Amino acid sequence: MSCIAAFLLLAANLMDGGFTLRLSVDFEKAKTDEPLYEAGPLCVGIRMAGKAKGLENYDRHSGNYLSFPLPDGSCPVVEATLDKLRVGIPLGFLRRPGGTHGVAVNLADTHFSILVDGHIDDDMFKTPTLEADLSKQNTLSKRVRSAKLLMPAVPGALGVVPDSHPVKGSIQYWTPPDHNAWVGDVAPFAHNGRLHVFYLYDRRHHASKMGTGGHCFAHLSSADLVHWEEHPVAVPVDKWWETLGTGTPFVKDGKLCLAYGLHTSRITKDGKYPIGGTYAVSDDGVHFRKTGVLVTDAQNPSIYNAPGGGFELVTSYGGTKGIFRSEDLLNWRLFDGNLPFRGDCPSLFSWHGHRYLLQGFTHMAYSADGAPGMFVDWTDEPDAAYDGLSVPMVVPWNDDRRIYVAWLCHPAGWGGWLVFRELVCYPDGHLGLKWVPEIAPPVEPQVFHMAAGERFSRRFMPEKSGVAVVLSVDPKTREARFADYALKPKLDVAHLAGNFKVGGLRCVDGAYDVRLVVWYDRKADATIFDAEIGGERTIIGRRSGRFYGDDAK
Repeated sequence: MSCIAAFLLLAANLMDGGFTLRLSVDFEKAKTDEPLYEAGPLCVGIRMAGKAKGLENYDRHSGNYLSFPLPDGSCPVVEATLDKLRVGIPLGFLRRPGGTHGVAVNLADTHFSILVDGHIDDDMFKTPTLEADLSKQNTLSKRVRSAKLLMPAVPGALGVVPDSHPVKGSIQYWTPPDHNAWVGDVAPFAHNGRLHVFYLYDRRHHASKMGTGGHCFAHLSSADLVHWEEHPVAVPVDKWWETLGTGTPFVKDGKLCLAYGLHTSRITKDGKYPIGGTYAVSDDGVHFRKTGVLVTDAQNPSIYNAPGGGFELVTSYGGTKGIFRSEDLLNWRLFDGNLPFRGDCPSLFSWHGHRYLLQGFTHMAYSADGAPGMFVDWTDEPDAAYDGLSVPMVVPWNDDRRIYVAWLCHPAGWGGWLVFRELVCYPDGHLGLKWVPEIAPPVEPQVFHMAAGERFSRRFMPEKSGVAVVLSVDPKTREARFADYALKPKLDVAHLAGNFKVGGLRCVDGAYDVRLVVWYDRKADATIFDAEIGGERTIIGRRSGRFYGDDAK
């Protein structure tokens, strides 16, 4: 075979079938940048994170490497690069940073992945036209005990996807186990005695797949809100043009289904691939299959089982504004075209005869009975049901309860921690928020007993240099505030979890308690401040770094 023919074969294999590279590498005493292996543009090496110019943000945030230094403070990373793709694992994330490990780099289907000892610790999405000559292979370090490049990619090289397994630790403020993985938009649903929480699995804070997110839908569930299981990915990305948008679960023909969006327009404008809302279906509530049926042009489709039967759709990103109803998911008729706003990721729910619509990061509407044209805008009400969390969804639980599920925004951007609340309903239809009794936080809360009219204030000091923050509750103004320690801190919208306030507190008219959690998450190098006020309102914020109460250090 000629050299030209060999190159064409290698390029075709890379594009169509990918490759699997298997290395055995000794990481003992890794202290400097060191190339390990190369094959054309494919490079694998050890890099000292935080040292390379131009990669500071990647190392701190997108790759999240610097949260896992070794005891001496250094942060070596085993990293693979190919074209514009970069995947890596900080050695400090491994249970055993030193010694010899099996490292695999795999390019197949839609993913460019790196594994250590058989576990996928980081992956990225490849482009559809990636070609390269891998014929020139070089082992560059004595650390590499063996190297083998296989083309096309070895089936099953990424390992068997684990079946359902218990979640370790608290589900409150939970993030997926990988070093740079976070929780994005959620989609909760109660089915056959279990609360299911589907969520967009995020890496790099929406920067994967050329900045489009490239999210898949992952899956958790619980029968009692105490013990949780992590399930296999419900809806994976298995086509190069796929990146998934937020949807909702529903039941069709007795089976659990999950609506989701195809944000194809973010990837390609050629019109050859489907764009809009579709759904997946499960026979056992755990394993799902894509139907491939487009049911709406909305790319964040919220589909519900309608009162009295059939289905209900609240459109958003990419769709016509309104609530639609259907008997078959295909033929939709407009039920209410007079909604006060249009946005992303709508959560429509009923409680005590009232209907509510939460939409995205800030919007809230209310209807006394859900009749067409009767929703009124509550977005600017002081007690709108936003307490610092992002894109909440509400689900009925055990008849008369309503569980509120959302995510807390990471300081680096989109995606973050999973957070649960329970709604409180007042006689006039307004809502409050409280902690879910069954869901214990990762640390024991502090409890402060406040007399009638007494103002609560708690200052938190950064471990290193930086600005202190204050959580305060003022019965006179019926407001709670989380903000920088300054004379007049500039306030922003709640979902950024920075400087903001919530108002309309009814629970501070008499004596009240404040329950407070202050929890440092090493993975994010951030502190979460979460408070429940009078058992009826909550407020949550976060700051980069470790913080202490000013009387606790």
